[in-house]
Amino acid sequence: MLKSSNMEEYNSSDDCSAIEDYMIDNYHHTSPDIFYTATNIPGPGANTEDFNTQFMGGCACKEGRCHIENNCPCVRKYGVNYDKNSRLLDSKFNGPIVECNSMCGCNGRGRCGNRVVQFGPRGGLQVFEASHSKGFGLKSESILLKGDFICEYAGEVLNMAEARSRAKANVGKMNYIFVLNEHLSQGHVLKTYVDPTVIGNIGRYINHSCQPNAVVVPVRTDTPVPKLCIFALKEIHIGEEITFDYGGGNSNEVCSVQGGLMHRKSCCCGVEVCRKYLPYDETLF
Repeated sequence: MLKSSNMEEYNSSDDCSAIEDYMIDNYHHTSPDIFYTATNIPGPGANTEDFNTQFMGGCACKEGRCHIENNCPCVRKYGVNYDKNSRLLDSKFNGPIVECNSMCGCNGRGRCGNRVVQFGPRGGLQVFEASHSKGFGLKSESILLKGDFICEYAGEVLNMAEARSRAKANVGKMNYIFVLNEHLSQGHVLKTYVDPTVIGNIGRYINHSCQPNAVVVPVRTDTPVPKLCIFALKEIHIGEEITFDYGGGNSNEVCSVQGGLMHRKSCCCGVEVCRKYLPYDETLF
């Protein structure tokens, strides 16, 4: 599972404003039964206050690009996240990532070096019929390099009870619910349940692989609700299927999610190191 070490809890009670007002997402679903949302929305059981609370105060940077040498408090507190080409640094694939927000002085002053995911998914993503009986998949019409941001995995944010209810009602079928585990101080684990089954974005079409070429990384901008952001783990060629590990790992990790076979769905990723079953989080059952 994904880990974000030493992620501090928000301490501001200011209401958010102008959130995602510069996000560009021109994708849509072809099925009338699936509703499009560009980013996470509160679903049943979600704490709606989290969606209206500022995660941290903004910086006063006026140069349009926030770097550590400019003494930007956002970067100073959480570290540099991206290189000059807006690609995720190797040291940040496990987080924590906090971008500048709508309260920052760099807001609206050009493309700040600490803003990437909040501008929306990359263009040229295509939904297609994937191989190995996987249904739909996602590919790109341009080459993706390691660290490139692809899109969010967005949907309804649920509490555990609602997530369990939906998962149990969907046993034997495709489970889109992603459980993010963030490891905090003193052994605490912060869980976020995101379900794009009926309400979701372009990221819902990305399939699992036991040897993925992309990974989900939690990113925060305005609110304490993490964005499940998908970044390229390595170069992804034109037309190559984009995949990530539903257990939250990458090609160098073994999924830590265990459980009885009665809830497991067969994996169709087709790679030589396939683990035979899709990973899942035990709190769902």
